[in-house]
Amino acid sequence: MILKKDNVERIVTGEAAITKLKDDGFKEIRIIGRNAKGEPLTAPAATDGQPTVQKDLTEMTVPELKALAKERGLEGCSGLNKEELLKVLTGAMV
Repeated sequence: MILKKDNVERIVTGEAAITKLKDDGFKEIRIIGRNAKGEPLTAPAATDGQPTVQKDLTEMTVPELKALAKERGLEGCSGLNKEELLKVLTGAMV
């Protein structure tokens, strides 16, 4: 299980360790893809059995995609068009 708090991520397997980190404010996350460097892109895990609502990338505008790329720490995306941004954000090679 991957837990995250602010900019700190922990990979944990034992229930006691998971409980302690959650008590300390860590949240469970899931990997949703990889950036251009091959690093995992994460999002909050669903809670209480409810799926995480996420806008489909193809429905997002170029400014929204650029903001998402910036939020995910991807560099060099300011000059990309929508198709290129979608490839980068989904982990495909440009």
